[in-house]
Amino acid sequence: MSEAVRFWRRGVWISLLVLVGALLSLAPYLSSSTEMVRMRNALVLVAGNEGDLAWTPAKVPTGFLLESAAPYPEFVAAVSRLGLAAMPSDWERAVAISRHLLGSSPTLSGGAIQSDLLDSYRRIVGAGEGYCGDFVRVFSGLAMAAGIPVRSWAFSFDGFGGHGHVWVEIWNRNIGSWQLLDVFNNNYFVGVDGVPLSALEVHASMRANATTVRLMPLHPTARSGAGTPERAWDYYRRGLDEWYAVWGNNVFSYDQAQLVRTFGSVSRALEQLGGIVQGVYPGVRILEEPNNRRQVEAIQSVRSHLLWVGATGAAALLVLLVCLVAWWTAGRRLAARGAR
Repeated sequence: MSEAVRFWRRGVWISLLVLVGALLSLAPYLSSSTEMVRMRNALVLVAGNEGDLAWTPAKVPTGFLLESAAPYPEFVAAVSRLGLAAMPSDWERAVAISRHLLGSSPTLSGGAIQSDLLDSYRRIVGAGEGYCGDFVRVFSGLAMAAGIPVRSWAFSFDGFGGHGHVWVEIWNRNIGSWQLLDVFNNNYFVGVDGVPLSALEVHASMRANATTVRLMPLHPTARSGAGTPERAWDYYRRGLDEWYAVWGNNVFSYDQAQLVRTFGSVSRALEQLGGIVQGVYPGVRILEEPNNRRQVEAIQSVRSHLLWVGATGAAALLVLLVCLVAWWTAGRRLAARGAR
């Protein structure tokens, strides 16, 4: 065997080992669905400053995936049936949408649907299924079909992983302000003046341990996700250090994206990966504070690791292909010389 054949064969094995080693380093993030969410969040982190989180529809921040696709006809029809156009304010429209989702089925199971937007809507109102993420996506679609600007917030309990909650804000065009709704848990928040508060106002009030903010039900008879106001406040406060904004409201265009639809029938994780590759999966913008510096540094470390794996894996794969071709070519030359 010639030195050239040995050299290129050695290159094949070394590059293969590097590639496998890089991929195996992701094993801790594949151990559970919550760890996979942490990996996904790290991959789509959006950098910015604190002012970015206080944006208004008049000045949407760069990179925010603003919906541009037309609402589905079924969503437009639902908006018409609910009579939202005749209501005097966006807040009343938001409450009507919430009550539609919370009260259409006699029971609410709370089970995650993890399906496309239309199927999620039908199963929420028809069978009482759906978890917080399902309610937020469907609410956002209905709100945009009614012309109401929306955005979403989330918080976690496990370092920006999959154990957490997501809720939605509307931009009330009547008063020029964001207002937060926890549709899945049947809550909204009011101050001393009785006006529904924004997400940032709720966060600031909890950070200051304010006692003037009250929880109010969106639907008077639907179940409360937390059971009691005390349990709800405890739940919200436990996630106070890990708030982040979902950097897009493009629920229709995401739902229609080719890679999302292709991989959605295989698994939720592959569907989201397809959305990231196609550029339709919204990023996450962390509400950074002194209190969560450790968690922010940890998720940034995960992001650095993922970027390293991507760069190392790509380089190793390229070297592997080059070495395979060179090994095959050197072997053919050696065989040709032996045949003479």
